[in-house]
Amino acid sequence: MALIKWEPRYGELEPVRSLRQEVDRLFEDFFRGWPRPWAGSLLGQAEAAYAPSIDLRETDKELVLTAEVPGLRKEDVDVNIQEQSVTIRGERKEEKETKEQSYYYRESSFGSFQRVVPLPVPVAAEKAKAKLKDGVLTLTLPKAEPSKPKGVTIKVD
Repeated sequence: MALIKWEPRYGELEPVRSLRQEVDRLFEDFFRGWPRPWAGSLLGQAEAAYAPSIDLRETDKELVLTAEVPGLRKEDVDVNIQEQSVTIRGERKEEKETKEQSYYYRESSFGSFQRVVPLPVPVAAEKAKAKLKDGVLTLTLPKAEPSKPKGVTIKVD
């Protein structure tokens, strides 16, 4: 008896796809604004209720990293630059609630975060610059000069 590969007919799997989309939407709606330890784990994001979105682009002479950190002041952000990675730490603090106010919705996220971003090329960390303006942190990371191999001459005995 020969095995025959099953190929679904057009539309047979549509109820399954529809159900999956509905379940995905349900979970996204339910967890919106909650801590999501699984989010961003590929970039080394620590478990946090808030984590900034990051863009990294390359020019001929530098890497430019931007992170969305709305509501943060420069005192709330710490940046550590290594030759092969950038670590951004910060804390978004919750404002005090007034007892007279009642919220119908509260989707604001608060808490500390850490993002470790691996860099595709070595950078000169001592020449890096950071700027925070309008809720966007911009890091300008000059590329490191390629190291020149140093030749050593030895005497042959």
